Amino acid sequence: MKCNTKTVVATALTLALILTIGYWALPQFRGSLMSFIGVAIALVCPVSMLFMMRGMQSRADSRGKVVPVSDKSTS
Repeated sequence: MKCNTKTVVATALTLALILTIGYWALPQFRGSLMSFIGVAIALVCPVSMLFMMRGMQSRADSRGKVVPVSDKSTS
């Protein structure tokens, strides 16, 4: 399975925004956040893969609910 670059970038940017806000807003937890940042960087690809699999599953479910169109022949 191939990683979708758009999903990986979106997940990484969201994670970076959350960590930046947390680093700025919670100065008492900066040491803990610094150690978490390394773990978060390692989790970007697996987490984005989970989101991609969920998206693929929802598209497959919606395809199964397609109602067939009846044939109407003109005479």
